[in-house]
Amino acid sequence: MTLARSPPAHQPALTVEPERNGIGWCVSARNLAPHLVASAGTRLESVLRVMVTDAGAADIDDLPDISGEHEIVGGTVRFTPDFLFEPGVRYRAMLDLRALGQPGLAEVLTYEFSFPKEAPVTEPEVSQVFPSSEVLPENLLRFHVRFSRPMQRDRAEANIAVLVADGSPAQDVLYRAPIELWDTSMTCLTILLDPGRLKRGVGPNRMLGPPLKVGERYIIVIGQGMIDVHGRPLQRRFTKAFTASEAVRAPVAIADWKIVPPTADSRAPLELTFPTPLDWAGLWQGIIVASEGGERISGRVSVDQDETRWRFTPNTAWRAGFYSIRISPGLEDACGNTPYGAFDGPFRSAEQVALETAVRSIPFEVRVSRGRA
Repeated sequence: MTLARSPPAHQPALTVEPERNGIGWCVSARNLAPHLVASAGTRLESVLRVMVTDAGAADIDDLPDISGEHEIVGGTVRFTPDFLFEPGVRYRAMLDLRALGQPGLAEVLTYEFSFPKEAPVTEPEVSQVFPSSEVLPENLLRFHVRFSRPMQRDRAEANIAVLVADGSPAQDVLYRAPIELWDTSMTCLTILLDPGRLKRGVGPNRMLGPPLKVGERYIIVIGQGMIDVHGRPLQRRFTKAFTASEAVRAPVAIADWKIVPPTADSRAPLELTFPTPLDWAGLWQGIIVASEGGERISGRVSVDQDETRWRFTPNTAWRAGFYSIRISPGLEDACGNTPYGAFDGPFRSAEQVALETAVRSIPFEVRVSRGRA
């Protein structure tokens, strides 16, 4: 697809851009005056629409909107579809400033785009499995399996298994969800270990014990029967070996995180290091950076060092001043523990649970480098 050229400064424009996680595309309305962005807050779905173009539609209002998430990021109104834009389909994005209800705003911008419908020339493959460490807690809650391209549903039960060291199946380790847990791009599948065996005192745990045993060696296997949307099977069978270590049954210790702030007038990354690995998928959405005024800073996230390091590189240079790191209450480690409690912790009252919706915040300051002061 040919993307729109960079819009002239201070002139509203529509662009199609890669999503922040590097998978798929989103539509952005850029160069809107701050007061327009502020007034759009409660009317995003009317201001920015994305629809499937139908040559037979006599009126633009006859075109069906596609579903997705609207948000304001760094002064830009952004639309991310619930499912990947389909190759070969023509889409139309519409920025309707009239929906803001302000005098003098009668402008409607449209932008049509599509992606080429090309079948891949090679078979898909498993690109990564998370957690990435080769030593994983006995009470591990989930695996995330990433594929190189979108896959088909309903093949995981027959093609994904956990084996013990001698190659025989580990019995009743995986939870077979009624609906497979794919992300919207169909490139990442979440595999749960049996939660009933992880919760101490619950029937399956009392009868069978935890799914994994400390000190034992295991292998997760993804078979070639996993097929992509074009009907191509995996290039090869994928395996990942790991050893079970002691269980982790403590809340996520935010107070123990190490923060390395960047310097002003640079695009150096903000760096967080965690004492224990956090859930790979949650790290992409569960931590955001905001300015002192509360505006979300747009940028790119990276996760490495076996999910113990999170780095955020802004789209534009840092300005000197105060910022905050905001942590979602749903952020988890690899065992399902959150900042508010352990997955296998004691029963919490309704009052305690009600308090577990608050976003945690860590302040930090970006300063001018001493060498430039």
